[in-house]
Amino acid sequence: MSKYRTAIVGGRRGVHHARCYEGIDNMQVIALCEIDENRLRGAVNELNVNGYTDYEEMLKTEKPDIVHAVTAPTVPRHIWVEPAADAGVKALVIEKPIALRPSEAENLATAHEKTGLKIIVNHQRRYLHFAEKMLEFFADGSLGDIHFIRACTQGEITDMDTHLMDVVLLALKDISITHVWGTVEGGDLYDTPILQCPENLMAIYTFENGTRVFFESARKAFGTIDFPGSNPRCNLDFWATKGRMWWRENGSWGYHLDGMEHPIVEETHFGNDDKYGQRAFTQAIATWLDDENQPHRNRLEFALHGFDLIMAAYRSALIGDRIAYPPKLTDEEWVALKNDVLNNR
Repeated sequence: MSKYRTAIVGGRRGVHHARCYEGIDNMQVIALCEIDENRLRGAVNELNVNGYTDYEEMLKTEKPDIVHAVTAPTVPRHIWVEPAADAGVKALVIEKPIALRPSEAENLATAHEKTGLKIIVNHQRRYLHFAEKMLEFFADGSLGDIHFIRACTQGEITDMDTHLMDVVLLALKDISITHVWGTVEGGDLYDTPILQCPENLMAIYTFENGTRVFFESARKAFGTIDFPGSNPRCNLDFWATKGRMWWRENGSWGYHLDGMEHPIVEETHFGNDDKYGQRAFTQAIATWLDDENQPHRNRLEFALHGFDLIMAAYRSALIGDRIAYPPKLTDEEWVALKNDVLNNR
């Protein structure tokens, strides 16, 4: 088992991610890069690592195996890729959202293809307990095929929607859609550079296997109050041919399969679940580097797919009709939708 040295980019949320490396025998955080010198000093003192304000200097000096970039979405993700690959980095972890508009995602995909670098996106919910159980059900067939999903969240599209869509794709084994019918409204978040999105989105997706997904997001949640004990932040229900399964980010997760007299119910608390999921996510980076046959569940291609599906709902909203997929949303259409929303708020 190889030992891997990690460099963190970002001295705010990056400290939280760095903490998840502690106690993993074959992984160690050795450096941190942050352009804000006050924040850099605080992070370096807390983590007891070397500090840098220049990314390429850190790469040249420290020669890390892994770079974990935890930066605001206004920093395009593709800028970390080629310098890391040129410095011999084996894996790059980037924060969600992977992009705010289509061209940013395209630049990231191009850099990935050019370098061949292993890129992972911090959608750690694929490593929570409910996700582990879902994968068990897929392996033994006990849940059957999922045929309907209700997915709803309270939060910003460029924040919580990315997690919500990622879990939907996990449940459907990352297949694509044939059609989407979407609508958006509310333009205040376009005035916030770090978010750059409508306030509310609702979409109905039809996937290649016929599964329908009712997908809704709002700054003030709608559609979640009917779930007792739920938290509006992230709720999913999966109906399948042999039973059902659910997950509430703060409430419960569980399942009720054919032949079971009562459902199995487990409490959830994201403050605790996130520690488990982020640690498992982190360990899985080293596992993938050790063994190509155990790839990470949050590989970039899945996040790119999820981003494109959210943008497809934007495109439907712009056109005002159900659309076939592809084509994907363009930057010009992104701007046109933004202007439509702003003009109608």
